[in-house]
Amino acid sequence: MDRIPEPTNDHERTIAEAIDSKLAPNNPYESIVAEVVVSLPFDMSIADTQFLFNYAHWRQASPVKKQPTSGVVP
Repeated sequence: MDRIPEPTNDHERTIAEAIDSKLAPNNPYESIVAEVVVSLPFDMSIADTQFLFNYAHWRQASPVKKQPTSGVVP
């Protein structure tokens, strides 16, 4: 997936936030998706499900690199 799947509505923003909060180096893709699905406060539409899989797949392939914070002066 080349482009970043940007959330376009409240459901997608909630899904993206849930995925981002569950990411860990050794947390497998399937586990993340399953945890997110059961944690959502709404029933997912087909579009929501497609976004969840696309975003989770993209996030696994493009992890956020944490920047060092010690010694950094804003």
